[in-house]
Amino acid sequence: MRRIQVYGTVSAVAALVAVSGGTAQAAAPARPTTFYVSGTGSDANNGLSPASPLRTIQRAANLTRPGDTVNIMNGTYGDTSTEGVVQITRSGSPGRAITYQAMPGHRPILKPVTGWNGIVLIGASHITIQGLEIKGDSDNITLAEARAGASAERPRFNTNCINAREDRVTGALSHHLIIRNNHLHKCPGAGIGVLYSDHVLIENNRVHSTSWYNVFATSGISVYEPIDVAPPAPGQTYKIVIRNNISYDNENLVEWIACGCISDGNGIIVDDTKHQQSGGRPYTGRTLVANNIVFDNGGSGIHSYLSRDVDIVHNTAYLNSRSPVLSNPNIGAWDSTNVNILNNISYARPGKATNFTWRNVNVRHDYNIYYGGLAPQVKGPRDVIADPRFVSPSTDPARANFWLRPTSPAIDSGTYLGMVRNDYFGTGRPQGAAHDRGALEFVR
Repeated sequence: MRRIQVYGTVSAVAALVAVSGGTAQAAAPARPTTFYVSGTGSDANNGLSPASPLRTIQRAANLTRPGDTVNIMNGTYGDTSTEGVVQITRSGSPGRAITYQAMPGHRPILKPVTGWNGIVLIGASHITIQGLEIKGDSDNITLAEARAGASAERPRFNTNCINAREDRVTGALSHHLIIRNNHLHKCPGAGIGVLYSDHVLIENNRVHSTSWYNVFATSGISVYEPIDVAPPAPGQTYKIVIRNNISYDNENLVEWIACGCISDGNGIIVDDTKHQQSGGRPYTGRTLVANNIVFDNGGSGIHSYLSRDVDIVHNTAYLNSRSPVLSNPNIGAWDSTNVNILNNISYARPGKATNFTWRNVNVRHDYNIYYGGLAPQVKGPRDVIADPRFVSPSTDPARANFWLRPTSPAIDSGTYLGMVRNDYFGTGRPQGAAHDRGALEFVR
């Protein structure tokens, strides 16, 4: 289930050294610089103040050094190359990440149309992307157009909102990435696709209406074949964390070129940490998927595929697997090893799979609530089949309310999980005698 392929030019990152007395020495860290970009700016400006902003995010990206910040002001930002709106190749360093963010009080929109990505990280490390809206061009593409014209060579039908991958020239990998508080939607390809990376935090993003028209079987949020770059920091349990995101209306409507079939379109997928699809050494880091709300996706709400060492906990999944040709698990694991599926609420679509057991080894299900759909293929000792009694469940994002009613069987019936101390909205757990099941803690 290969997910994302991106074409285009790349550039190497130059190392900075100071030469003294014929001996190369590491340059002293420069003071961080804040660059400003505006929809009314000019790339002839220096970009060092809101009064003299650059016009393109790409120009700012080409100037950054470790510790710098790119403040993006109001405006609409279109493609600057076949890679898309901006390609990030310059890296930060430990403790000195390069940050790309909406300037406080501003709401810029990145609008990829003809390029492969809104933002692509190419072998870049220590990067933070936060507070941005990326809106693809799916509103101007019809399904008939995509089925007739989508191919691996046409970025218009495959544009990803955010993509992180290796540098195919130097082999450099992207790592130590934070992708948070972004609104990503209407991209014909992936919402967030992270390939061959390490130390990744994806949190508090709203990802929806992606993956409709591409030929690479993408999903709303996907982590594919992560590669170990650095060991966990002292006291760190998880090297990949996907938490507090909302992901909905992501579906593949065009056949995946690898099989000529419809696939994926999941809300969230942890994909092949075993490296069984493209080879290589299995990933040794542990992955946490917690406090996410996923609904009305074409494939699974959340699942682990060909993966190991994954904890899927405290998530809420509602009426996923809407594709007429798929019956992916609403929340589950598939050909996976050493996975914990705990404290989730899985409200499945009628006639669709609730969970899977296929080729799983040491996959623990417990303290989950299942409702609707087919009978669970596996049921833990404290799993229950019951209506979770949401306040107002819906596939309409304007009406959906997944808070628990006071009579919900999810309240105070979960197990203590020290790695999840707050719920989707930041409310502390527990609020009662025990943790609630699902992404939202009931507040009395």
